[in-house]
Amino acid sequence: MDPQEQKEVIIGPAIVAGANAMRALDAPVRYPLTLKNFDLMIQRQVASDPIRYIYVPDPVLVPSRSIFIVLIEHLIGTILVLLLLFSRKASSTLKSQISTFDRRDWISFFLMSAGSGLGLFFFMIAFSHGSPTIAILLQKSQPFITLLFAMVVLQERPSKWFYFSLLVAIFGIYLMIFETFGSGSTDELMAAVFSLVAAIFWGSNTVWGRILTEKVDYWNLTTLRYIGGSAILIVVNLLVGAYNPDNFGVLSETIITFGSDFAIPINALVAIALVTIFTGGIFPLALYYYGLRWSRASVGGIAELAFPILAIFVNFYFLGFGLTEMQIVGAIILFIIVSLMSYINKIEHEQSTIDTTSA
Repeated sequence: MDPQEQKEVIIGPAIVAGANAMRALDAPVRYPLTLKNFDLMIQRQVASDPIRYIYVPDPVLVPSRSIFIVLIEHLIGTILVLLLLFSRKASSTLKSQISTFDRRDWISFFLMSAGSGLGLFFFMIAFSHGSPTIAILLQKSQPFITLLFAMVVLQERPSKWFYFSLLVAIFGIYLMIFETFGSGSTDELMAAVFSLVAAIFWGSNTVWGRILTEKVDYWNLTTLRYIGGSAILIVVNLLVGAYNPDNFGVLSETIITFGSDFAIPINALVAIALVTIFTGGIFPLALYYYGLRWSRASVGGIAELAFPILAIFVNFYFLGFGLTEMQIVGAIILFIIVSLMSYINKIEHEQSTIDTTSA
């Protein structure tokens, strides 16, 4: 295998998985941002499991708070990517790449922009209704959505090896979410619904982004995603009445991050900037698109399972949201699947090469 083929079949999926793994540190910072008057210092021990604790906030949930925070995050991201754009003297390159867009590309750009902002909004709303770990796990149903969009839009036909791995992934996710629905909690049900809506937006974004990587390099694609997402969010915030003193006051709040053991106080605006750059935003997104360029969209979607796997342990360690034994087994299964993604991509690549040669 020459270096170019190795990049396409091994390194690409590994980069996609690594980029999404960075997002596992998102919840300890983002979780307290979703609620007003949220206090991570309050805990309640779960009676059925003496080693498991859950945090009990005394929140006043502001309906427009999350969408406003998502807008601020996108605006910060847009400023940063524009600075990078001009510092790299790449504005002329971006203009040249955009000039080649056809109708399909513009539709993909709009859908990607909508998915960027609205997906994150529904994800944060899911946080406010239940455990962030459960929200993350359910949101990771997006590989199945990615596969559906990839098959319809990109005409991808994964090999039997992919379907086998997909079935194993479904079983692992089933183990993780089975006990969640047995609690009968309305909040947990709402968290599940919002997580699945976020999965639809983000799962389809893998396909829209893959289409645009044919004409736009990964840094410029990151720029376009933030600009488009900010434009849509500005309109959405206006429609829901999010421009009010309470929401602007969020930016001066001090939140408590990384749980009761660490209890790191930080200004909310600074926290938003940190997640924008290092966990949920620019840097992992750029790496994600770079790796996606050398991966099939369907495989790229599955590689994103690196995010929930690490998030399980991060959220338990910092926030106290534990998992049952069955859910831990499911996490191990998904970890194995993520580890096999590079191999699956290699099998699909070799199979397509054989088919082309014999044709």
